[in-house]
Amino acid sequence: MSQLVGLASVHSGAPLPKGVQDEGATNLIKAYTLITQPYNGGVSTNFSVPTSNKFYREGQSSPFFVIRDPSSGTQELTWNIVDFDDDTLEFYFGTDEPAKGELYEGEKGFVFDTKAGYSIAFARLKYTASLTGGLNVSDPLQIAVSAEVLAPEQGGVAWWPIPIPEYTTTPGV
Repeated sequence: MSQLVGLASVHSGAPLPKGVQDEGATNLIKAYTLITQPYNGGVSTNFSVPTSNKFYREGQSSPFFVIRDPSSGTQELTWNIVDFDDDTLEFYFGTDEPAKGELYEGEKGFVFDTKAGYSIAFARLKYTASLTGGLNVSDPLQIAVSAEVLAPEQGGVAWWPIPIPEYTTTPGV
């Protein structure tokens, strides 16, 4: 597991149907809306390599080595949001009064802009969000988000580093 830190901003919008590197993706990303930045300005990543934990008898070929699929394995992002407003609740939960502990799901495209001068764009993330924590300083009320990287619906690249886009929308959440 690693962490993407030093985020300047996060933008989100409709999933990119043909992936991050499609010609039309740039214009779609420019229309993404600014959303509340993750807690401590970071996102945890867990991009596991495809593996096999099955045993095979001697001489039997392992399908892991016979069929190589670079899209297998898991690609997961997690982040927490603290100090949020009603618009942020509406963005993740579809309501400004979510129930604590319940899971809410959504599917959107995300772009994480770094302070280093580049962005990492995800064409389609399926995320689950829930309210966690309490009302104290050591464990503040927060939105916990876990997102799985999905392939674009019409094919293409699921995520890729890109130059920071020139967004055309006004700040939203």
